[in-house]
Parts: sequence; C-alpha cells; structure tokens
Amino acid sequence: MKLIEIRLFGILIEYWALGISILAILITLLKDFFIPFFHKPKIVFKYKEDEPFRRDNVRVINVPGRLSSYLRFSVRNAGNRPALNCRCQILEVEKDSAKFGDYQGFPLKWAGRPEPILDQSKAERLTIGIGETEFIDLAKTDNTDPYIHLQKYHSIDIGISDIIPPGEYIIKLIFSGDNFKSRKIKFRISKENNNNSNNIKLAKEKRWPKLFPRMRKIKK
Repeated sequence: MKLIEIRLFGILIEYWALGISILAILITLLKDFFIPFFHKPKIVFKYKEDEPFRRDNVRVINVPGRLSSYLRFSVRNAGNRPALNCRCQILEVEKDSAKFGDYQGFPLKWAGRPEPILDQSKAERLTIGIGETEFIDLAKTDNTDPYIHLQKYHSIDIGISDIIPPGEYIIKLIFSGDNFKSRKIKFRISKENNNNSNNIKLAKEKRWPKLFPRMRKIKK
C-alpha cells in the first residue's frame, strides 16, 4: 500500500509540473503576443497645404532679404500605448519612375527639437505618447536659389547630399520604432526652376499597392 501511495504521489507531482509549464506558456503568449496585438501604438500621418504643415515667407535670422518656405508633416499616435524610440528616414527618391541619387538612410529632422551638436542628450529617436502629435520637417526652399533642401537631422556632414535640383520627385520614407511595425509613406514634391521660395508643392501619395491585389471575377 505504501508503494502505491508513493507512485500516486509521484504522478500527482508530474501533473502539477505539467500544469505549471502550461500556465507559464500561456502567460508568455499573453505578454508577448496577445497584449501587444491589442495594446499597441497606431501611427497616423497627415499633411495639408496650410499652417502648421506649410510655412511660407519665413524670414531667416541674421540673413537679410532671405525668405524661406518650410514643409513638414505630422505623426500622431492614435493607439493605446506610447510609440517608443521613433525615427524617420528616407528610403529612396524617384524621378521619372527611376531612382534618383542614393538617399537611403537620410535622417529627417523632428521639428523644434534641439540638434545633438547643441544638446548631446538628444538623439534621432523620439517617443510619442498616447494621443500626442509630433512634426517632421521634410524640405525647405529659399528665395536665394532654385533648389529643394531636404531637412536632415544633423547639421554636420553625413555624406548624403541634402540638395535636390528643381523638378518633380517621389520621396519614399520609412518610419520605425521599438514596439510597432515599421511604416512606409511617400510624398510627391515638385519645384519649378526659379528663386520663388513659395513655388513648391507637396502632396501625400496613396498607400503603396498590396503585393497580391484582389483578383476580379471575369463576367462571362
């Protein structure tokens, strides 16, 4: 009888171990998959041909006679969790449906944020709280030249040109962070070959087409 009790007690211990293992797996799934799936940031991009997205005839301090136009877009976190360590970079620039130059990795500037050369505690990445909106500077023009000036994060040379000749381009961007899937966005930007700083247009393009679009049924 004593042997039977020891055997039964051993089986009971094994069942407890199995139950604890299953519970640990469920907790891991809940913490790493289910909660992040429903409790996550939701990134929303926006641009309008109006302030504060577009600012024209801005006087440049300490440069008499220079007027500039600034173009920026907003990034809003409409989710229920902070978007951690966000950053926006250029993926590619296109002109006439062909790649123009090599701008991959070009870091865009958070509007109104101190540059790292002035404040070493700041970096390219920024956390966007729940319901908060931040702006990213994309480009500017001056009345002293006809070019499009991309707004890089660093004032120091990064080995990638920040000047684009007049014309029409598609600028593809990637927006990334620590706790959400990277988002891609593209803008169409155009500038005529003159020194009118207001003569620049920007428009947010539609979302990129899906890899496998839905097939339409052919009527017989």
